[in-house]
Amino acid sequence: MIITRKIAASAVCIAAVLGATTLAQAQAQTRPASAAPASASQPVGAAEVFARWDKDHNKTLSPEEFKAGWDEVQANLLVYKLHENFVAMDTNKDGVLEAAEYANLELVKKAGASAPAMSTFDTNKSQTLDFKEYVGFVKAMVKKP
Repeated sequence: MIITRKIAASAVCIAAVLGATTLAQAQAQTRPASAAPASASQPVGAAEVFARWDKDHNKTLSPEEFKAGWDEVQANLLVYKLHENFVAMDTNKDGVLEAAEYANLELVKKAGASAPAMSTFDTNKSQTLDFKEYVGFVKAMVKKP
């Protein structure tokens, strides 16, 4: 079954709205005020999303192309939600999580005494977690049995 441009228009419009939020935007929002401003991503229209998903450029989306595109949207949405949580837990709004903020993370509270030390995820040894390090923390904690 081939999904034509007309059939996929509604799904692609939804994907365009969701796909506009990217990891780059999430990371840009966590930069300290002193950092150079990041350029915001421009909203993407349905035609652009369709063209990006149509890997073989035949003006139709195969189920595989649609699934790959939809998976990308879902991944972007997950990053957006993680970023929202990161910002909410950054109580002093300095763009990083410090030890006290780390201790208040729900995953750390649930793990209790078995929670890994923040330094486990502090790859740049800044004694804080930036957004990228926070994502690594969440991945590691979700993998735990």
